[in-house]
Order: sequence, then C-alpha cells, then structure tokens
Amino acid sequence: MNRALSGSLPTGGSRTPNGLVVEHLESIPDANVCPRIGEYVLETLQIKDNVVRSERVWPVELARV
Repeated sequence: MNRALSGSLPTGGSRTPNGLVVEHLESIPDANVCPRIGEYVLETLQIKDNVVRSERVWPVELARV
C-alpha cells in the first residue's frame, strides 16, 4: 500500500491492510471504523468472518476527522 500511495503507513509487524487495522486497534472491529494511522485515515467498509474485507484509504488532510 505504501508504494501505491507513495506514503508512509507503518510497516512494523502487519503484512496486510486487515493486519494493520487490527494491530492499530488491538482488536477486530465489530463495526466499520475510521482509524487514523500515520498520515492516513483507513475506513473499514466491510468486516466479515473477523476479517476486514475492504477499506478505503485517504490522506488525513482530506478527511473530516
């Protein structure tokens, strides 16, 4: 994702967008959330079977946080 966004999302332990959200929240979200991670807001769009299936990512400066 960093390559596609030309950005700097944390690259610590997670290897997937789902892992990044779960690592940041320290749990699997029950409903859609919009955590700010680094310079970006990641909006979860679909959560199914304890996995974030899809999400939307945009820079913080474009978000209404």
